[in-house]
Amino acid sequence: MYTSLFNAPTGVPLKISRINDEDLEARMGRMGLFIGGEITRLDEEVALQTIRVKGPKGEVVLGGGMGGKVIAHLDDGRMVPLLEMKPGETGHVECVTAGGPLREGMAALGLKDDDNIEMIRILPPMEFVAVIEGRGRIRLAEGMAAKILGHMGDIECQFANAQAGVDFVVDKIIGGKRAQRAIGSLEITPGLTLRLESVEKAPSYQMTGRSRCVISTHEGLRLFLRHDQSDMVIVTYDDEDETGEEA
Repeated sequence: MYTSLFNAPTGVPLKISRINDEDLEARMGRMGLFIGGEITRLDEEVALQTIRVKGPKGEVVLGGGMGGKVIAHLDDGRMVPLLEMKPGETGHVECVTAGGPLREGMAALGLKDDDNIEMIRILPPMEFVAVIEGRGRIRLAEGMAAKILGHMGDIECQFANAQAGVDFVVDKIIGGKRAQRAIGSLEITPGLTLRLESVEKAPSYQMTGRSRCVISTHEGLRLFLRHDQSDMVIVTYDDEDETGEEA
């Protein structure tokens, strides 16, 4: 049976029949996923945690959505999403599976394909409490704070790395359309000055398998795809595998 990966069943062998986007096909090919290759769609809850990694320009914070779409090629030969690296593991950026805005955001953070990278640590869910002069207090999830780039005096950094009590001038918002809309809804735009008050623990969250399409290859590589990306991957599978009956 033919279907899109988005609608494919979980836990059964799937064969990639077609990828209806040249750019996505090229990026999946870089990770060894070609037409005719076999994958499995996973049905599990996936915790997308924020991580701190070290790249060529120092330490940066990546929200779970970003970290799940960046594939690292570790020094021991394995390829894994950044989210699955362990603290202290090193490698290089193999591929960014998301579209242009995220790749541009990664570049703005000083991370691009083939750059060396080291996992520093996994961060707990946090909220950044900040003050906007004349407008009062706001609360930002860590993933949003990581997408706000700016400067404190001569120091360029993410708001996630801002120093408490110091004026932070917004230079750029990175990320996809959803992130841009979410941050824009708070009227945070380039030129605005934020001042971090505190960083507090936030309730943890999990996204179900239906919120992201997660696939696994025979080599054990797990790949996180957005729904619109998974809809462009056409796969075939055996109906009897889905029902559990023998062929």
